[in-house]
Amino acid sequence: MGWHPRSRIFDVVIDGKPERCHAVDLGPRDGPALVLLHGIAVSSWAWRKNLEPLAARGLRVIAICHKGHGWSGRGNGQHDLTTLSRFVLGALDHLGVERATFVGNSLGGAVSLWTALHEATRVERLVLINPASHLSQLPWPAIGLIGAMAPVYRALFGPTLLRIPLATIAYRGLPIDRDYMAGFWAPFKASGSLRTLAATARALPPAIATLDRRLAEVRHPTLVIWGEADALLPVQGAHRLVRQIPHARLVVLPGVGHCPHEENPERTNHLIADAVLGLRQAAVATT
Repeated sequence: MGWHPRSRIFDVVIDGKPERCHAVDLGPRDGPALVLLHGIAVSSWAWRKNLEPLAARGLRVIAICHKGHGWSGRGNGQHDLTTLSRFVLGALDHLGVERATFVGNSLGGAVSLWTALHEATRVERLVLINPASHLSQLPWPAIGLIGAMAPVYRALFGPTLLRIPLATIAYRGLPIDRDYMAGFWAPFKASGSLRTLAATARALPPAIATLDRRLAEVRHPTLVIWGEADALLPVQGAHRLVRQIPHARLVVLPGVGHCPHEENPERTNHLIADAVLGLRQAAVATT
Protein backbone atom coordinates (compact mmCIF):
# COMPACT_ATOMS: atom_id res chain seq x y z
CA MET A 1 0.00 0.00 0.00
CA GLY A 2 1.25 3.47 -0.83
CA TRP A 3 1.91 5.62 -3.86
CA HIS A 4 5.44 4.53 -4.85
CA PRO A 5 6.86 1.12 -5.89
CA ARG A 6 9.39 1.45 -3.06
CA SER A 7 6.78 2.29 -0.44
CA ARG A 8 7.35 0.68 2.94
CA ILE A 9 4.79 0.25 5.73
CA PHE A 10 5.95 -0.51 9.27
CA ASP A 11 5.09 0.29 12.87
CA VAL A 12 6.63 3.08 14.95
CA VAL A 13 6.07 2.78 18.70
CA ILE A 14 5.22 5.99 20.57
CA ASP A 15 4.45 5.78 24.30
CA GLY A 16 4.04 2.03 23.98
CA LYS A 17 1.52 2.28 21.16
CA PRO A 18 2.29 1.20 17.59
CA GLU A 19 1.60 3.75 14.85
CA ARG A 20 1.62 2.77 11.19
CA CYS A 21 4.27 4.63 9.18
CA HIS A 22 4.62 4.98 5.43
CA ALA A 23 8.02 5.79 3.95
CA VAL A 24 9.68 5.69 0.54
CA ASP A 25 13.35 4.69 0.81
CA LEU A 26 15.60 5.06 -2.25
CA GLY A 27 19.30 5.23 -3.01
CA PRO A 28 22.42 3.50 -1.68
CA ARG A 29 22.21 2.37 1.93
CA ASP A 30 25.70 3.68 2.61
CA GLY A 31 25.06 7.09 1.04
CA PRO A 32 24.50 10.31 3.02
CA ALA A 33 20.96 10.11 4.38
CA LEU A 34 18.25 12.66 3.64
CA VAL A 35 14.85 12.61 5.30
CA LEU A 36 12.20 14.52 3.34
CA LEU A 37 9.32 15.91 5.41
CA HIS A 38 6.23 17.30 3.70
CA GLY A 39 3.86 20.08 4.72
CA ILE A 40 0.48 20.00 6.41
CA ALA A 41 -2.43 18.41 4.50
CA VAL A 42 -0.16 16.72 1.95
CA SER A 43 1.91 13.51 1.94
CA SER A 44 5.24 12.07 0.85
CA TRP A 45 3.78 12.16 -2.68
CA ALA A 46 4.77 15.85 -2.62
CA TRP A 47 8.40 14.67 -3.13
CA ARG A 48 7.62 12.70 -6.29
CA LYS A 49 9.86 15.01 -8.38
CA ASN A 50 12.77 14.84 -5.96
CA LEU A 51 13.24 11.24 -4.81
CA GLU A 52 14.82 9.66 -7.89
CA PRO A 53 16.96 12.67 -8.91
CA LEU A 54 18.43 12.96 -5.41
CA ALA A 55 18.98 9.20 -5.12
CA ALA A 56 20.79 9.32 -8.47
CA ARG A 57 23.34 11.65 -6.84
CA GLY A 58 24.33 8.87 -4.44
CA LEU A 59 22.12 9.99 -1.57
CA ARG A 60 19.90 7.74 0.51
CA VAL A 61 16.56 9.52 0.28
CA ILE A 62 13.74 8.75 2.72
CA ALA A 63 10.37 10.46 2.34
CA ILE A 64 8.12 9.91 5.37
CA CYS A 65 4.41 10.58 5.68
CA HIS A 66 3.88 12.41 8.98
CA LYS A 67 1.71 10.79 11.62
CA GLY A 68 -1.89 11.52 10.65
CA HIS A 69 -0.96 12.27 7.03
CA GLY A 70 -0.67 10.44 3.75
CA TRP A 71 -0.47 6.65 4.05
CA SER A 72 0.69 6.70 7.68
CA GLY A 73 -1.75 5.87 10.45
CA ARG A 74 -4.19 8.48 11.72
CA GLY A 75 -3.86 7.63 15.43
CA ASN A 76 -5.92 9.03 18.28
CA GLY A 77 -3.16 10.62 20.33
CA GLN A 78 -1.21 13.85 20.07
CA HIS A 79 -0.27 15.57 16.82
CA ASP A 80 2.06 18.26 18.20
CA LEU A 81 5.63 18.86 17.03
CA THR A 82 7.11 16.70 19.76
CA THR A 83 5.01 13.72 18.67
CA LEU A 84 5.65 14.32 14.96
CA SER A 85 9.39 14.55 15.61
CA ARG A 86 9.39 11.33 17.67
CA PHE A 87 7.44 9.62 14.88
CA VAL A 88 10.07 10.61 12.31
CA LEU A 89 12.95 9.52 14.56
CA GLY A 90 11.19 6.21 15.22
CA ALA A 91 10.92 5.68 11.47
CA LEU A 92 14.63 6.40 11.04
CA ASP A 93 15.42 3.97 13.85
CA HIS A 94 13.42 1.29 12.05
CA LEU A 95 15.33 2.00 8.84
CA GLY A 96 18.70 1.94 10.60
CA VAL A 97 19.50 5.64 10.12
CA GLU A 98 21.21 7.26 13.08
CA ARG A 99 21.87 10.70 11.56
CA ALA A 100 20.44 12.51 8.53
CA THR A 101 20.06 15.81 6.79
CA PHE A 102 16.50 16.96 7.47
CA VAL A 103 14.77 18.52 4.45
CA GLY A 104 11.42 20.01 5.44
CA ASN A 105 8.76 22.04 3.67
CA SER A 106 6.20 24.08 5.65
CA LEU A 107 5.11 21.82 8.54
CA GLY A 108 8.05 19.57 7.71
CA GLY A 109 10.37 22.53 8.20
CA ALA A 110 8.94 23.10 11.66
CA VAL A 111 9.38 19.40 12.52
CA SER A 112 12.98 19.60 11.26
CA LEU A 113 13.75 22.64 13.42
CA TRP A 114 12.08 21.05 16.44
CA THR A 115 14.19 17.92 15.99
CA ALA A 116 17.37 19.97 15.61
CA LEU A 117 16.63 21.71 18.91
CA HIS A 118 15.59 18.65 20.91
CA GLU A 119 17.56 15.80 19.31
CA ALA A 120 20.53 17.67 17.87
CA THR A 121 22.76 14.62 17.42
CA ARG A 122 20.26 13.03 15.02
CA VAL A 123 20.47 15.99 12.61
CA GLU A 124 23.49 16.52 10.38
CA ARG A 125 22.25 19.67 8.65
CA LEU A 126 18.98 21.38 7.75
CA VAL A 127 17.39 22.31 4.45
CA LEU A 128 14.28 24.38 5.18
CA ILE A 129 11.91 24.97 2.26
CA ASN A 130 9.40 27.73 3.07
CA PRO A 131 9.25 26.40 6.65
CA ALA A 132 6.34 27.13 8.99
CA SER A 133 8.41 29.37 11.25
CA HIS A 134 5.97 32.21 11.83
CA LEU A 135 2.20 32.47 11.85
CA SER A 136 1.32 35.77 10.22
CA GLN A 137 -0.41 34.53 7.06
CA LEU A 138 -1.42 30.98 7.96
CA PRO A 139 -5.17 30.40 8.54
CA TRP A 140 -4.78 27.98 11.46
CA PRO A 141 -8.24 28.70 12.97
CA ALA A 142 -9.87 27.98 9.63
CA ILE A 143 -7.89 24.76 9.26
CA GLY A 144 -8.90 23.79 12.78
CA LEU A 145 -12.58 23.98 11.85
CA ILE A 146 -12.13 21.37 9.14
CA GLY A 147 -12.24 18.52 11.66
CA ALA A 148 -15.68 19.49 12.96
CA MET A 149 -17.07 19.90 9.45
CA ALA A 150 -15.30 16.89 7.93
CA PRO A 151 -18.39 14.84 6.96
CA VAL A 152 -20.09 17.81 5.27
CA TYR A 153 -16.90 18.91 3.56
CA ARG A 154 -16.16 15.44 2.22
CA ALA A 155 -19.71 14.90 0.96
CA LEU A 156 -20.23 18.28 -0.69
CA PHE A 157 -16.84 19.33 -1.99
CA GLY A 158 -14.14 16.66 -1.94
CA PRO A 159 -11.08 17.89 -3.80
CA THR A 160 -12.94 20.26 -6.13
CA LEU A 161 -13.06 23.27 -3.81
CA LEU A 162 -9.38 22.93 -2.96
CA ARG A 163 -8.22 23.70 -6.48
CA ILE A 164 -8.81 27.43 -6.07
CA PRO A 165 -6.74 28.07 -2.93
CA LEU A 166 -4.03 25.67 -4.07
CA ALA A 167 -3.66 27.45 -7.38
CA THR A 168 -3.91 31.01 -6.07
CA ILE A 169 -2.24 30.81 -2.65
CA ALA A 170 -0.02 27.76 -2.24
CA TYR A 171 1.39 27.32 -5.74
CA ARG A 172 2.45 29.78 -8.41
CA GLY A 173 4.48 27.64 -10.77
CA LEU A 174 2.52 24.38 -10.81
CA PRO A 175 -0.68 23.55 -12.72
CA ILE A 176 -3.37 22.25 -10.37
CA ASP A 177 -4.90 19.88 -12.88
CA ARG A 178 -6.89 16.66 -12.55
CA ASP A 179 -3.79 14.48 -12.21
CA TYR A 180 -2.40 16.66 -9.45
CA MET A 181 -5.66 16.62 -7.51
CA ALA A 182 -5.90 12.82 -7.83
CA GLY A 183 -2.49 12.42 -6.19
CA PHE A 184 -3.12 15.11 -3.59
CA TRP A 185 -6.53 13.79 -2.55
CA ALA A 186 -5.80 10.04 -2.54
CA PRO A 187 -4.73 9.82 1.16
CA PHE A 188 -7.82 11.77 2.29
CA LYS A 189 -9.95 8.74 1.48
CA ALA A 190 -8.72 7.19 4.75
CA SER A 191 -11.04 7.63 7.71
CA GLY A 192 -9.94 10.28 10.18
CA SER A 193 -7.82 12.26 7.71
CA LEU A 194 -9.54 15.60 8.18
CA ARG A 195 -9.84 15.10 11.93
CA THR A 196 -6.10 14.59 12.32
CA LEU A 197 -5.39 17.50 9.99
CA ALA A 198 -7.42 19.73 12.30
CA ALA A 199 -5.65 18.35 15.38
CA THR A 200 -2.26 19.07 13.83
CA ALA A 201 -3.29 22.63 12.95
CA ARG A 202 -4.56 23.31 16.47
CA ALA A 203 -1.30 22.13 18.04
CA LEU A 204 0.99 24.23 15.85
CA PRO A 205 0.66 27.88 16.97
CA PRO A 206 2.19 27.56 20.47
CA ALA A 207 4.92 25.21 19.22
CA ILE A 208 5.93 27.51 16.37
CA ALA A 209 5.96 30.46 18.75
CA THR A 210 8.43 28.47 20.87
CA LEU A 211 10.52 27.76 17.79
CA ASP A 212 10.66 31.45 16.93
CA ARG A 213 12.08 32.24 20.35
CA ARG A 214 14.77 29.56 20.11
CA LEU A 215 16.08 29.89 16.54
CA ALA A 216 19.40 31.27 17.77
CA GLU A 217 20.02 27.91 19.47
CA VAL A 218 20.07 26.04 16.13
CA ARG A 219 23.74 25.26 15.47
CA HIS A 220 23.46 23.07 12.39
CA PRO A 221 24.50 24.25 8.92
CA THR A 222 21.21 25.44 7.44
CA LEU A 223 20.12 26.16 3.89
CA VAL A 224 16.86 28.08 3.58
CA ILE A 225 15.09 27.85 0.20
CA TRP A 226 12.14 30.20 -0.23
CA GLY A 227 9.68 30.76 -3.03
CA GLU A 228 9.53 34.50 -3.59
CA ALA A 229 5.84 34.41 -4.58
CA ASP A 230 4.63 32.47 -1.52
CA ALA A 231 1.31 34.02 -0.41
CA LEU A 232 1.09 31.85 2.73
CA LEU A 233 4.52 32.68 4.11
CA PRO A 234 5.82 35.92 2.55
CA VAL A 235 9.49 36.08 1.68
CA GLN A 236 10.15 38.66 4.40
CA GLY A 237 9.98 35.75 6.83
CA ALA A 238 12.93 34.13 5.06
CA HIS A 239 15.21 37.08 5.76
CA ARG A 240 14.08 37.14 9.38
CA LEU A 241 14.77 33.42 9.70
CA VAL A 242 18.34 33.54 8.38
CA ARG A 243 19.16 36.48 10.62
CA GLN A 244 18.21 34.40 13.65
CA ILE A 245 19.81 31.05 12.78
CA PRO A 246 23.59 31.43 13.22
CA HIS A 247 24.81 29.24 10.33
CA ALA A 248 22.03 29.83 7.80
CA ARG A 249 22.14 30.97 4.20
CA LEU A 250 19.23 31.87 1.96
CA VAL A 251 18.33 31.17 -1.66
CA VAL A 252 15.17 32.89 -2.96
CA LEU A 253 13.53 31.42 -6.08
CA PRO A 254 11.69 34.06 -8.16
CA GLY A 255 8.19 33.26 -9.41
CA VAL A 256 7.83 30.26 -7.10
CA GLY A 257 5.22 29.85 -4.37
CA HIS A 258 5.00 27.78 -1.19
CA CYS A 259 6.44 24.50 -2.54
CA PRO A 260 9.65 25.05 -4.55
CA HIS A 261 10.40 21.29 -4.58
CA GLU A 262 7.25 20.77 -6.66
CA GLU A 263 7.25 24.01 -8.65
CA ASN A 264 10.95 24.16 -9.56
CA PRO A 265 12.26 20.67 -8.74
CA GLU A 266 15.39 20.85 -10.89
CA ARG A 267 16.76 23.91 -9.08
CA THR A 268 15.62 22.66 -5.67
CA ASN A 269 17.19 19.23 -6.20
CA HIS A 270 20.47 20.85 -7.19
CA LEU A 271 20.47 23.07 -4.12
CA ILE A 272 19.71 20.16 -1.78
CA ALA A 273 22.37 17.87 -3.27
CA ASP A 274 24.94 20.66 -3.31
CA ALA A 275 24.24 21.48 0.35
CA VAL A 276 24.88 17.87 1.35
CA LEU A 277 27.64 16.79 -1.03
CA GLY A 278 29.43 20.15 -1.13
CA LEU A 279 29.78 20.35 2.65
CA ARG A 280 30.78 16.71 2.87
CA GLN A 281 33.48 17.15 0.21
CA ALA A 282 34.75 20.28 1.91
CA ALA A 283 35.03 18.42 5.20
CA VAL A 284 37.03 15.62 3.57
CA ALA A 285 39.35 18.15 1.90
CA THR A 286 40.28 19.70 5.25
CA THR A 287 41.14 16.39 6.96
